[in-house]
Amino acid sequence: MADFRRPPEWQQSADRHTQLTDPVLTVRQLTRFEYVTRKPVTQVDHALVFVTARGEYDTFLPPHRPARADMATRRYTAVYEVDMGIHPVRAELALPSDNDAFEFGVAVDLSWQVREPDVFVRSGHRHVPELLLGELQQAARPVTRTYPVHRSAEAEQAVLRAVEAQGVLGATAGLLVTWTVRVRRDDDNIAHEKRKQAIEHQSAEQVLIARRGMDIDLEADLRSRQQDLLLAGRSLEHQRQQHELAMQQQALQHQHALLAGRQDLELQALQAQKINFYAYHLQHGGVHAWALHLSEHPEDSRLVMQSMRDDQLRLIQQQKELVSELLGGKHAEAFELDGPKELALRTVTEILAQRLPGVADTVPTPVPP
Repeated sequence: MADFRRPPEWQQSADRHTQLTDPVLTVRQLTRFEYVTRKPVTQVDHALVFVTARGEYDTFLPPHRPARADMATRRYTAVYEVDMGIHPVRAELALPSDNDAFEFGVAVDLSWQVREPDVFVRSGHRHVPELLLGELQQAARPVTRTYPVHRSAEAEQAVLRAVEAQGVLGATAGLLVTWTVRVRRDDDNIAHEKRKQAIEHQSAEQVLIARRGMDIDLEADLRSRQQDLLLAGRSLEHQRQQHELAMQQQALQHQHALLAGRQDLELQALQAQKINFYAYHLQHGGVHAWALHLSEHPEDSRLVMQSMRDDQLRLIQQQKELVSELLGGKHAEAFELDGPKELALRTVTEILAQRLPGVADTVPTPVPP
């Protein structure tokens, strides 16, 4: 601020961070040689507006200041120190709707700056936010009156067009203003809409839960059915495999039975061949044939021995019967029995000597009586 001898008529205690409503910081009356004798000291971003006795205004924008010659020739009577900084303003307004029971809530963000200090000083305004908000309401109120409260978006667009059509805000006061407006419903209507929205959300959530629950149930049922099909398929496959295994086992058993029967038949045939062979050799070949066969087939020794034993027993029994019949002598003459008796005695002697039939007799033949 300027350094003068007399105190100012108007002075604000403000700095760069102060929220100003009036950009005029000081108003001071001047004598003719006061500014010449003592050079004023002001901040670099403040403008000085000097007033002459004729009512003329000379503006010195920062950082320019008047020279001593100008002060002497122009004869200034007063000086205004004007802040040239940018000042933001945020305000909440209530604008009427087509129904007096409801109002629009309007949020206004402003940013103003003194562009022409002399114009602002001439305008005489002392409260810049009220000036700007008044101009904005003047343009917006007739527009919002035509819209219901639930059409806030359309009302906002209409307000923007109306304010722009009215002209630049603060132009009559030499201000540079940037602004934005947001129109919304009033708090009660917003709360009502929020409750409605909460109900809609809750209903939609319940519907979605029900639908998703049905989808989950369907998926669970489908999965259960698929599991049942898989289990049934596995059971059928297992039964088929068991059936095939049983059929294979039966086929193997049948083959084994056929092989066993065939082996039995072959064994029987072989046994019959052996019997016929042994019988033939016993009848024709005697001991020598048996010895030849056993030399080739030693595994048949048991069968040979058993057969020879049976043959010997039968032969002995037959000879016994024959001897008994001959010795009885009821059917033949005495001279007819001489030879058979001799043979019978020899046979008895052989039996007593325990020799097999067909073995060479080394014992002397006894003299018949």
